[in-house]
Amino acid sequence: MRSPSGTAQRLSPVTKLRAPARAATGLPILATAVPVLGAVALWAVTGSVLSLWFAALAPMMAVAGFGDRVWAARRARRRDDAVAEADSASLSAAIEKEVVRRRDRAWRAWPDIRRLLENPEEVWREVEGRQGHLVLGSGDIPITVAAEHVSDLRAEFAPEVAARTAGTPNLTMPDAPATVPLRGSLAVVGPEPLVAGAVRAMLVQLCLVHPPGDLEITGDLPGGFSWVEELPHRFTPGQHRIALDVSSGWDGPVGEVDASILIGRGGGAGVRVVLGQRATGSAHATVDTGEDSLEIRPQMLSEFQASLLARSLREKISRTAMDSGELALDGLVGPHRASEPGAGARSLVSVIGTSNASAFCLDLVSDGPHALVVGTTGSGKSELLRTWVASLAAHYSPEDVVFVLADFKGGTAFSSLRRLPHVTGVLTDLDEAAATRGIESLRAEVRRREGVLAAAGVRDIAEGAADLPRLVVVVDEFAALLSSHSELANLFIDLTARGRALGIHVILGTQRATGVFREALLANCLLRVVLRAADVADSRLMLGDDSGCRVPAGVRSAGSALVRRATDHRPVPIRVALVGDEFVSRIAARSEAAPVQAPWLEPLPVTVALPGGRNDDTLLIGLADEPHLQRQEPVGIARSVRGLCVVGAAGSGVTTALQTVAAQIGEVEAWVDSDDLERAWDVLNRVAVTRRGAVVVDDADAVLAALPSEYAHVAAGLLETIARSSGEGHPFLLGLERLAGPIARVADLLPHRLLLRHSQRSDYLSAGGVPGHCDPTASAGRGRLDGTLVQVFQAETASRGVRVPNESTWRPPAGLTCWVTRATPGAERIQEQWLARDVVVTGPDHALAGGSPQALEPGRSLVVRAEPEQWQRFWTTLTTLRAQGPLLVDPSCAAEYRILTGRRELPPLCLPGALRGWLLEPGREVSRVRLG
Repeated sequence: MRSPSGTAQRLSPVTKLRAPARAATGLPILATAVPVLGAVALWAVTGSVLSLWFAALAPMMAVAGFGDRVWAARRARRRDDAVAEADSASLSAAIEKEVVRRRDRAWRAWPDIRRLLENPEEVWREVEGRQGHLVLGSGDIPITVAAEHVSDLRAEFAPEVAARTAGTPNLTMPDAPATVPLRGSLAVVGPEPLVAGAVRAMLVQLCLVHPPGDLEITGDLPGGFSWVEELPHRFTPGQHRIALDVSSGWDGPVGEVDASILIGRGGGAGVRVVLGQRATGSAHATVDTGEDSLEIRPQMLSEFQASLLARSLREKISRTAMDSGELALDGLVGPHRASEPGAGARSLVSVIGTSNASAFCLDLVSDGPHALVVGTTGSGKSELLRTWVASLAAHYSPEDVVFVLADFKGGTAFSSLRRLPHVTGVLTDLDEAAATRGIESLRAEVRRREGVLAAAGVRDIAEGAADLPRLVVVVDEFAALLSSHSELANLFIDLTARGRALGIHVILGTQRATGVFREALLANCLLRVVLRAADVADSRLMLGDDSGCRVPAGVRSAGSALVRRATDHRPVPIRVALVGDEFVSRIAARSEAAPVQAPWLEPLPVTVALPGGRNDDTLLIGLADEPHLQRQEPVGIARSVRGLCVVGAAGSGVTTALQTVAAQIGEVEAWVDSDDLERAWDVLNRVAVTRRGAVVVDDADAVLAALPSEYAHVAAGLLETIARSSGEGHPFLLGLERLAGPIARVADLLPHRLLLRHSQRSDYLSAGGVPGHCDPTASAGRGRLDGTLVQVFQAETASRGVRVPNESTWRPPAGLTCWVTRATPGAERIQEQWLARDVVVTGPDHALAGGSPQALEPGRSLVVRAEPEQWQRFWTTLTTLRAQGPLLVDPSCAAEYRILTGRRELPPLCLPGALRGWLLEPGREVSRVRLG
């Protein structure tokens, strides 16, 4: 049997005990004999009879001294006996006081049913050690008391005191709580009425100590215990389980239950309670733990009393339970709005739950003006935030208060509140871009409210001169918001610092407080709510003590919260109410006001038409989205700037952006793209020398990549020349897919850059983009113009500049023509066409037999065809002939072009397989001709 008093304790301080002194009362034999012997010796020497009188004087003095000492010793003995008796009485009183103190402390630690009902605050209160024991009744409990200096006390003065402090256990604590550990099995045997009454008291005792969710009564109920079904512990799942009438007991929490109560049998039980009845009619019990035995007076309840208490507990849980909406918000708020119009400018009072069975209200204005809510998973944090919003909406109209709700833990926490007209918008982490944009718009809302208050000539919204509703920003999972957007921490610090006067209030919910809430944020958020803290550090940071981390996990703790306002000396425990969809629907239907306007603009549309009219100073590019300024306005570049570089993946809207700007320029001198490389080469060479207007180069990187290496190098230089020569009235518009290689040097010469969608993050960063702006899923035309988000305008197709006329078909003229080509399909096809037109095609061996050309009829054409290697064998003849007539070089012989022609400059671009060739005529520049 466990002793409720615990371990032995030393009485301190106590009076120091001392033993009475014992006086020496014997005769001094030696002191008496020495004078006698001296007197006899003197008589023998002197023979004087007078010397014998001295021998008689010594014994007389000894007898007198002995009598005096006996009298003094008796007087000291009486005095010391009185002191010893007083010390013994004092020690006895201290022992009795200690016993009473321990008994009172034991009843406070383990109250019985009567004491729990007399003090309702003790019901379900968590006390260390209380939940682990069951109070069976009261009895004389043996305890141990140790005292100081008892060994100095003579047993004949205080035999009882010496015995009571001599060993363990040495005292009895009358009428003290008799407890047993709540584990294993407990057998209750005896007469059936007594057993039933004792077991009823045990069950009620357990249910008064353990709240629903902490303890569950399970198993089949025996006859006469149907009242147990009314206990909330019967139908509420609990962390610990108690079973009735189990066939066999066990030691420790094995299987599905932690403890069992065996009714009417005790085989194999860990603790055995044997009930009996005295002649006076009172019940008594013997508790046998296997190690010792104790007589107690058991607690007893009738079936009526047990049923009455079960209904009382069920009513208590129905008032305070969070589970399944049993504590409904509409039952606390009432069917009508509690505020008068305009009251929202002065207060934000709302009912969020109950405390001590009465409605608990918070005023976000006076108790806040901002609040922090901390609760681990499953503690009811999201339910609290929904209840708070719904309660404010029930108390105030949209003209008084509006909400911005941000859910960063899945997007469903506030879905049921969207229908409220007070809710301006619900931001979720499912649409990260919209959520970030909406929260950043709050900066603009701060500036707007400052302007409204300044125009009204007031400094605080509570003065009522400004027609502004209070704005409440509610964030669920603030830590998740900061993890993805750490820069927003400064925004919320600013909101909490300036929000009171502007009518902006912030409610931030998170699972952890440590490392999430900065010092500046904590200093401005004086209203703290903790449902269950993760550790002691979180609880102390929020509440100033460790009460927040002592809330146990489980179903019963969901919705239990501790609230601390600036005026509270200690946290106030509350039970949070639930809000149902029907209640939200009634609030939405009751309000006749239209949904309020969100404090931010809608996202940019997917397509935006180019505004009509001409702007003499600006070339419009797109519609800019500036949520921090609450505006969406057209933006562009000045007509006087050098140009614009547009970078984006295929299909991102690069060509559309170039067309939009080109349409505003009017006439474009040249439009270059990768569709016609030969034309692109010709145009670049022309405009680099004779620049007269705007130049557009689309797919510039694709153009350079498709050109042969020599041409690509020269083309990059031409683009750089064009970029440097751009300016007033002659802008250069450059479009490309990725910024790399020599084209990057050209792009750096242009002062403005529009970054559209990129499929690869690395390409976006290499183009100069900010990591946070990269969005591979952005729509076509959505991008960043010098860092500002824009949607590119769409214009009608602009003029693509003056095209170079197509080359006319060239045929061999009369006379001799040298043709350098290889045996390609194109060359064979051209030869067949010429032969059909009566052109003579032969090789150099036959045509130049004898070292000179063969004679031709007047008007006939002779084409001498050979591969470069053959012509090199007739080098002297070739040199002579190319000075007298045309020399045609096929593009397939580009590698030998300079050797055969003797010219160092690059010829016009001529792509192989396109039935084209280079034509060199005496006294003329090389030209590209179409063969046919």
